[in-house]
Amino acid sequence: MKNDGQLIRISTGITSLNDITCGGLPKGEIYVVNGAPGAGKTILGLHFLQAGIQAGEKVLCIALSQRVQSLQQTATSVGIDTSGIVFEEFSTPQALEVTARQQTVFDTSEVELEEMMTYFTKVIEAMQPQRVMFDGIEYLRMLANDALVYRRNLLILRDYMYTRNITVMLTDTQEVALSDLELVSTVHGIITLFKETTDYGQDYHYLQVSKIRGSDFQSGIHDLEITNQGMRVYPIRHQSSNQIPQISSPTKVPYQLVSSGVEPLDKLIGDHLLTGTSCLFIGPSGTGKTTIASLFIHHFIKQGGKASVFLFDELATTFLERSKGLGIGLDRAEYSDQIRIHELGLSNSNLGKFTHLIDREIKEWGARIVLIDSLTGYVNSMPSTQKLITQLHDLLIALNRQNVLTLLVVAQHGVIGNQLSEEIDISYLADAVLLLRHFEAQGALHRAIGVYKKRYGTHETRIREVQLSSAGIHIGEPLEQFIGVLSGIPNYIGDAQSLMDADG
Repeated sequence: MKNDGQLIRISTGITSLNDITCGGLPKGEIYVVNGAPGAGKTILGLHFLQAGIQAGEKVLCIALSQRVQSLQQTATSVGIDTSGIVFEEFSTPQALEVTARQQTVFDTSEVELEEMMTYFTKVIEAMQPQRVMFDGIEYLRMLANDALVYRRNLLILRDYMYTRNITVMLTDTQEVALSDLELVSTVHGIITLFKETTDYGQDYHYLQVSKIRGSDFQSGIHDLEITNQGMRVYPIRHQSSNQIPQISSPTKVPYQLVSSGVEPLDKLIGDHLLTGTSCLFIGPSGTGKTTIASLFIHHFIKQGGKASVFLFDELATTFLERSKGLGIGLDRAEYSDQIRIHELGLSNSNLGKFTHLIDREIKEWGARIVLIDSLTGYVNSMPSTQKLITQLHDLLIALNRQNVLTLLVVAQHGVIGNQLSEEIDISYLADAVLLLRHFEAQGALHRAIGVYKKRYGTHETRIREVQLSSAGIHIGEPLEQFIGVLSGIPNYIGDAQSLMDADG
């Protein structure tokens, strides 16, 4: 529907979906929302109707597959007020019987379908709504044994709604809708909802707009979340299509040098890390990955900076207690609002939501360091590792453009030897990579650190020992008298007295 040549759009009821559809849905058209059971089709439709109420419109919900009571309970569970929605129920035997009494003596599917369509129009004529949702349009498809009959009634419905400037949303079952060319070719727009379940039983929801005639929209598969506060869509734009995630546009904030405050460690990494880059800390559990990353955060905060920490594998109290025990004291920075710590479980692992949280910390709070600890727990909760890697690539590029230093922790399985492995290899994505290892010497377990790569500037290629204690973090001299330290079982090539002195 156009007004003086301008396309009139109406809200979907979901702000981020309005952004994806470039301002909302064109008014007076028919749209189909399809998806598997439990994907959120009805919830999206109820948001659409609620937006109509908020705009002062009359809205109608025609229930074809569920009881009205069930629809109202669904709405209540996600915080949608249905008090202004008029419901007409056709999903009970009683409702169907009332419709059947109005039919002719011909008991055919064609007559039944056309009589039901006639009944719909009577309800609409009496109410004069501006928005209508047909929940479970597959029921009408079942009534029509003939494709021609079905298509003719769809066209009648489309033209009837268009002439009255009524915007219609149809919900449909994905398995059937994908093969329903009659419906796909008739409607003005198509929104598809997907649901995937991980090996851990966590459900992930996605949304894709695949068609809106005469209108632009953001293509691609967007992350979706359904909570007791309703439905939220997190637009994800892919680097492969010359787009980036929804991180705010680059600013003129200058690059900053970020050091650890521990001279031997700074010497190892080439004096500093740099905002606008990413650094990966990789190694087995207990090698000090998070602790070393905390050093950079602590020193940056002492210089007046702000850091955001996103934890997937431990509690914030554990993170703070560890730093306190090593003399770093990040708890004091938390009190002064220079560090913010977010605990993210499986329910928060939606990458679109995660991107939104990071975006908010950067734009609204001014974070210049982001620590993600760890990617291992995160990837285990995701249904698709390949998709995660692609989106992480886009996220890192977006953060780099914001002049943010991104610290990434990846835990490897195993302790020492050739059995070390990781769930995800993103070393090629990071600008700098620090390797941490356990190694055995003189019957004791030690820690070692080395810089695998650094894309900017020089760095030390030697391996040093790391010691963690209540006195702080000590980076030792290069382990020049060992070979094979990174394998976990090194060979000593120095003299015995030197080894005893080092151990003592």
